[in-house]
Amino acid sequence: MEFSSDRISDKYLELNICGVQRTFGKEREACRPNGRLDYHILYLAEGSCILTRNGVRQRVACGNMILFYPHEPQFYKYPAGENVTSLFMHFCGTGGAEVLEQCKLDKPVVYIGKSERLENIFSKLVNEYILKKPLFSAVCAGLIIQFLAEAGRRAMSGEQKIYPEGRIEQICSIMHKNLRENHPVSYYAALCNLSESRFLHLFKEQTGHSPKQYIIKMKVESACSLLKYHGCTIREAAESVGIDDLNYFSRLIRSHTGYSPGRLRRM
Repeated sequence: MEFSSDRISDKYLELNICGVQRTFGKEREACRPNGRLDYHILYLAEGSCILTRNGVRQRVACGNMILFYPHEPQFYKYPAGENVTSLFMHFCGTGGAEVLEQCKLDKPVVYIGKSERLENIFSKLVNEYILKKPLFSAVCAGLIIQFLAEAGRRAMSGEQKIYPEGRIEQICSIMHKNLRENHPVSYYAALCNLSESRFLHLFKEQTGHSPKQYIIKMKVESACSLLKYHGCTIREAAESVGIDDLNYFSRLIRSHTGYSPGRLRRM
């Protein structure tokens, strides 16, 4: 089952798409006068965003969460010369407004601060979206609530603690952040203070994939998102996920999606 990028649902909560967008200093702009059918959340993990709402322009700093309701016009831009990392999710469902209100996040912009715990929860959400294991739709709904509840707690309390997480979960988060880098497995094993063989065993046990398979899936998912939804050229999408060989990039995308990068850009 594949999720549409923009749809409504009669379920309580349902994920449409999620991912991490990195600008690497290039200007990126979104202009959706009619908005989307679903709820759209942006969490600025790094850098800032220039947001225009009702004709009013404001710069939203790192650590803020931006919320767009269904059908709400969306005009925002990531400025040139600034390395921006934005965690984005689109979800739908009958419980969307209720959950946002309960978590005190039903405002256009809410400051929640930098949070490794939030980023780790989000990494789990992306992991479920990419791997699509059995019951992943239900798991994704639970992770959306967990992410929003943690964000709401931080917004209400001003809490800035970093909570301990499992080593493999931390590595998945680091892999997401360093998607452009092509570190060997030994690099991640060393970060965990584990032997490479032990790291390989634990990683596959917890994710169902080898580190290399997991990284490739992340690269493909991120590149497809950049091609389909963010107006990137094929070269820009390839470079953003650390692939210099465009022929290899094209083969990789086609083998995982059945489409060429050029076809994805036109879809």
